[in-house]
Amino acid sequence: MKNYLQGRGYDVDCAARVGEAKDLLAGSRYDAVVTDLQLTASEGAEGLAVVVEARRRWRSTRVILMTGHPSDTIALAARRLGVDVLVQKPKRMPELEAVIRALVGEAA
Repeated sequence: MKNYLQGRGYDVDCAARVGEAKDLLAGSRYDAVVTDLQLTASEGAEGLAVVVEARRRWRSTRVILMTGHPSDTIALAARRLGVDVLVQKPKRMPELEAVIRALVGEAA
């Protein structure tokens, strides 16, 4: 994803864990945050913590939550936390870019 979006002109930072994502959000404002519901191989929903942090720090940042296992419960939680778009995986990169572009516009 990083290589694809950078190749399309987007500035991209990546985090593999919640703590890394929080550190990035503390240091910079982002137009969009794309996070997976499960950042690690665990059964947890660590991505929701990233959503909460993004919303706490930057209300104008658009948030995209990706999951391979969508459900009504996940959709409701995502909506309550302020997720702009819930994306079901797998998603082709051009389709994900279209979602990002619809939320924030073209890459600079």
